[in-house]
Parts: sequence; C-alpha cells; structure tokens
Amino acid sequence: MQGAMLLVPDAVLAGPAQAALHEGWAVVVVDGRIGAIGPLAEIERQQPDAARLDLPGCLLLPGLINAHQHGRGLSQLQLGYLDSPLERWINARRSRGALDGAAVVKLAAAAMLENGVTSAVHANYAHGTGDYEAEARAQLEAYVEAGLRVTFCVGAQDRGFVVYPPFTVDDLGPLPAAAARFVATAGSPYAPNILSQLALMDRLLHDWGDHPLVTLCWGPAGPQWVSDELFAAIVGHARTTGLGIHLHCLESPAQAACCGRLYPEGTLRHLERLGVLEPDTVLAHAVHLSADDITVAADRGVVVAHNPGCNRRLCNGTAPIARLLAAGVDVALGTDNCALADDEDLLAELKLMAGLARAPAGDSAPLDAATLIAAVTTSGARAMQQPGRLGRIAPGLAADLVAVDLGFTRGAYLDADMDLLTAFAARARGRDVRLTMVDGRVLFRDGRLARLERPAIEAEARAAAMAARQSPDPEAAAITLALDTALARLYGASATVPDLQERPS
Repeated sequence: MQGAMLLVPDAVLAGPAQAALHEGWAVVVVDGRIGAIGPLAEIERQQPDAARLDLPGCLLLPGLINAHQHGRGLSQLQLGYLDSPLERWINARRSRGALDGAAVVKLAAAAMLENGVTSAVHANYAHGTGDYEAEARAQLEAYVEAGLRVTFCVGAQDRGFVVYPPFTVDDLGPLPAAAARFVATAGSPYAPNILSQLALMDRLLHDWGDHPLVTLCWGPAGPQWVSDELFAAIVGHARTTGLGIHLHCLESPAQAACCGRLYPEGTLRHLERLGVLEPDTVLAHAVHLSADDITVAADRGVVVAHNPGCNRRLCNGTAPIARLLAAGVDVALGTDNCALADDEDLLAELKLMAGLARAPAGDSAPLDAATLIAAVTTSGARAMQQPGRLGRIAPGLAADLVAVDLGFTRGAYLDADMDLLTAFAARARGRDVRLTMVDGRVLFRDGRLARLERPAIEAEARAAAMAARQSPDPEAAAITLALDTALARLYGASATVPDLQERPS
C-alpha cells in the first residue's frame, strides 16, 4: 500500500483538450491510482494527511506514451552504421553479432523516463540470438526493473526473411557463395512455425498476463512478412484471448510496391478480409496508405502509430497524417528509437509531426494543440491497448504522470492571447521534464532516476555493444556487403513510389 501523495503544480492538464487545463488545481495519488483532482483548497480539505510534493512552475499532465519503439537504447549511429533506406538498414545489422536486448532496453527506458514517457509499446524486434523467447523474457524483466509501463508485442514472421514477396531470392541475382548460403538457410528470427508462435504467446501470457506494468499484444511483423495462414492463426488467438494486434504497415516505398503486387485489391482491404483490422489494431508507420486504405482504416477504427523522425531518416517518406486525422483515424506518436535528433524526446517528435502535417496554404488547417497532445496521451493509450486506464488524469485511472517546467514554454514573455496549451505543444521539450511517475511511483525527478543508475546501465549497454561488434560468423561483413548491393539494385529498380504528400488523394 502506498500512502496518499498530493501533487501541487502551477496547472493541471487532465486531458488533451483546452477545457481540461486548470490553473491552481492539484492531484492526489493513492495506491498507484488517481484519488482526486480539483482546486487545491478543495483537495487539501479532502486529503489533509497526504504527503505534499510541490511542483512550482510546472504543468502536470498525463504521462507521455511512446506508441511505437523497440527498446533500442543505442541507436544505429552509435552501433556503427548510418541511416539508409529501410531494407538496406535492416540488412546492415547482419554484419554485427547479437546485442544483449535487456541491456539496451534499460538504457532506452531510462531515456524515455527522463523525457516524460511513462508507457511504451515495444514492437516486434528480434536481436538474432536464435532464442527469441529468452530475448523477450529478458526484455520484459528489464522494463519491470526500470519501472516503465510496457505493451510488449510478441513478434511473428514466416516469410520475406531476405527479400519481400512476390520477389524471391533468385531476383537478387548472382551472389558470392557465402551470401548464397546465408540466403538459402535464412529463417524466422521469432518462433519457427505457427504452432510454436501460438505456444510461445500462451507461455508468456501464463507468466506475465497479470503483471501490473505489462500488457501483451500480438506483433506480426507486417503484411509482406506474414502469410495469410499466420495472420489467420494470430487473429483467431487474439480474438479468443482479447489481445490486440500491432504491426508495421506500408512503411517504405519497397513495401508499398511489393504489397501492391501481393494485394491488388488494396493492402488494408486484404487485411480487413482476414479480420486483422479492429479497434484494438495498431498500424505502425502507415506512410504509403492509399485513399482507399485511409477509408478502410477509418471504417475499422484502427490506430496509426506515427514515427515522423524515423520515416525521414530511413527514406520512407511522409505519412498522410492530416488526411488520416480528417478521416477520423486516431493517430498516436512513437520514436521508433530513431527520432530525428537521435534521442527519446517525444515532445520534439510532436513538433516534427505538426510541421510535416502542414500542407500548402489552403489545403488543410495546421494540427491544433489538442490533436497533438492526444497523440501522446489518449491516442497513445489506445496504442497501449489501455484506453480506459491511461492517457488522462481522472479518479481511478493509473497514476502515470509527468510534470514539465513551463519556463521555456513561457520564455521571457507569452502574450495573453496565446493559450498555454498551444504554447506547450509548440515549445515544450523533453529536457523540461522535472518529474515522471508510473503507477504512483516517482521514477525520475530533477535530473535523477530513482531505480536505474545511469553510469551502471550505460556501462552495461556499452559492454553489450562491444561484445556484438564482431559477428560469430567470420563472413558476416562480406555477406552484408553483397546483400546490400543486391538489395539496392532490386528495390531501387522496383520501388518507385512517390512521397504521399505529392500523391493525388
């Protein structure tokens, strides 16, 4: 049992709308939940014995939610390879050994907590150890050690291990012998077949299904990586167990080109026919949605997890966010551990989202502050599969909270005609975070983490990276180089999909 805590900021933002912003209010936290919210004098009368925590100059709001990331606390740049088109970027990882996933998860969790993120979706990701279940369990333990709330999307894939269908490995052309051997034996980095995929999820549900900080979710890799048979098995299991589905979808030009050939009726029409698209389905990236795809997404009530910095860095293009929102699609925001500034500043990515959604004058209105704040609160809660528990400050909801210093938001002067919510969405930064609370526990305050020691987790991640510099396969570097050349030739010739901002609707 936790004692009652009274949080006293300058103002409270209970939800994304301007009407939810209240100056002079306070919040009481009791046993990991919001006990009460209201004017300070009234709350003090209700809770006279609550321990008081003053947050002068701060806005208290629901904890920020990172709707799509992979627990990568070290970026590709830190690990030795540069940004490149997505398929070649994925291939570049093959030149290294397997990372210790738990070590980099702790570093990612620390960075998110420092930037006000209280909840994160861990999308499907395998480090290539050959034992995905051990990887998943170690990463879950790491999130719990950090105290970060996580929705962990268990990966699944049964095709497209080197090239996307309908291409085959023969389309890569002649390869050196070592690369040809690798291509011939490549398999799923997750469980090896449908039955083992389902059994793995059942084991994880048995061990983690009731944990207060963990939500399990299906993470099929994406339409070009998952057969209809595997999708059908996942949908059947998800509908029986009540699990959500989170998948990459139409992220890159190459994926759009290949899915266009696989599914001439439309990718989302095909997923709809398979039963994949429900209100608890999240489509990550969704850069190359057609007008009809957007209609299907709106009709089915799915959530889109937008990753603007990653999309730009990996040459994917710009997602049609303004059109998605205009159609009524919920859009949440993620960093993909590949934010534009190579950090976990979700508030900075929010500004990038706003900037990239601006169409030429007269085509659409700029995104308003409420829409932007919803992307990291209420829409993020849907991406977490917890819309009734997260994303707002209200009695009974989880006490996941962040206090952000308003000094930079207000600056030397803020005109009386400029409302605070708009200024906050436009100017607040991750470095302004003063307190991050998850489940009623303060995990970051005034520059210090409560559970994690920065030097220790940095040393652990550094050791993991050093150990992975050299692949156990002495031919890995040559294989990676040969495949890079082949993939550049294959996809460069086939994936001529223009930026969505330039495509007719």
